[in-house]
Amino acid sequence: MGFSSKKYELKVALAAGLYPFLHYYNGNFDMADSWLQLGFLVALCFVVPVVIMLLSKPVFKLGFLQKLEKYRITGVNLVMFSGLIAMLILLGNKKFIAVVIFCAAVLSFLMYRYIKKIVVIQFLLASLSAITLLPRLWFMIQYDADWTEISSELKNVQLQQKPNIYVIQPDGYANFSHLSQPPYNFDNSAFEGYLSDQGFVNHPNYRSNYYSTLTSNAALFAMKHHYYQNTYPGNLKTLGAQEVVVGGYNNALNILKNNGYTSHFITDNSYFLINGKQTAFDHYNIERKQIKIYDTGPVRGADIIPDFEVTMSNLPQGANFVFIEKTLPSHVNHQKKYTVGIAGERAGYLNRVAQANEWLTSLIEIINTYDDNPMIILVADHGGYVGLQYVQEVETRKINAEETISSFNSMLSIKWPKGYTPKHTNIKTSVNMFRTIFAELANDDAILEAKEPNVSYIPLYDSFLGAHFYKCIDEDYKVVFEKIE
Repeated sequence: MGFSSKKYELKVALAAGLYPFLHYYNGNFDMADSWLQLGFLVALCFVVPVVIMLLSKPVFKLGFLQKLEKYRITGVNLVMFSGLIAMLILLGNKKFIAVVIFCAAVLSFLMYRYIKKIVVIQFLLASLSAITLLPRLWFMIQYDADWTEISSELKNVQLQQKPNIYVIQPDGYANFSHLSQPPYNFDNSAFEGYLSDQGFVNHPNYRSNYYSTLTSNAALFAMKHHYYQNTYPGNLKTLGAQEVVVGGYNNALNILKNNGYTSHFITDNSYFLINGKQTAFDHYNIERKQIKIYDTGPVRGADIIPDFEVTMSNLPQGANFVFIEKTLPSHVNHQKKYTVGIAGERAGYLNRVAQANEWLTSLIEIINTYDDNPMIILVADHGGYVGLQYVQEVETRKINAEETISSFNSMLSIKWPKGYTPKHTNIKTSVNMFRTIFAELANDDAILEAKEPNVSYIPLYDSFLGAHFYKCIDEDYKVVFEKIE
């Protein structure tokens, strides 16, 4: 085989994309689980390098470029390999990727004699990545969304009252009953008083059943426990949760649609939208072209307040359901390397709570402007983790009772339609929130006879194989620590 043979050039081109492709799926199989993303990544990591390699040959026969021919194959390989790593693994911006590509091109002048060794190293890296990817692929293949199945009685419940329902989720907002206590010690009375004047009723001691946004929202909208069977123990990545929030497995939304509701989803990030499976809602404020197909984060051009006002000014006749989600006030830093310590994390979180109060007030005022009899639900996905240095502590050590409650206690404050007094005012956890609300609006207590357990669960890495999962708060809000199978 000649060094410059077409077969060898294709091998060098494929080597450039194989490791970035496999490494990306290793860390993001939970987010990149659609055919759309697979097609994009195959094209980016394999088709593009091959095309560039093939096109480079006639290009380097032109003028002064002929003198650089010996650097061509190495240049294409290193530029593509480094560029893909900068883009897919380091998730750099355009300027960063451009700098990396330039440095790789310069490096090719020094490394061209070692291209065969470089290709061997790239294939070795790909092999190691493939070994760790295999069990994750097996988990994906075995995963079944049958845990979301609900009873026909609940699925077909008929609502007697059909107000416009606005569910607003401020990520990580702790429950009012705990904000004034350690470790938060925050005076939130002004905002709580505002909500009370607006007709909201707070649900003290409400909490999430699961510890993260995806695991918690999956249970919230499915109205079922998944017991982490959708979460890979090796790295705690959660599979299929997006489809439960914005896709076909959103039981709460399916019930509303069966009752004639038009649905709207408004956010300013791509967390639930990256894999392109947003098929459940009738309207989204973010279009597919605005979303990076390989990375989550803030979406350029999306702004919840003006986007929501546009939605409200064009709200169709009949019953409407609006879900608004924002990563505010969020929680303490996720990783150890970013923490500023317990006191610093608390201060940052409480500053964001103040920002969240302003944001929530703006949304409520917009609703009041356009809707004279709304039902508004302010519900967080989990607690703020204040008292911990960083979120991943819950995964790596057995946290104490105060830390556990800080991680799970969550805001729930509801404004019911005018003149309506709910019978069931003790909503304990997120998995039963929608079920209780539907029982109220349907005047049908029968669907509450099969409520899910008001129990919270947490993961903990305690094995070389990964995490096990534990019951951490029981039905009576008592902190426990019991392994579940």
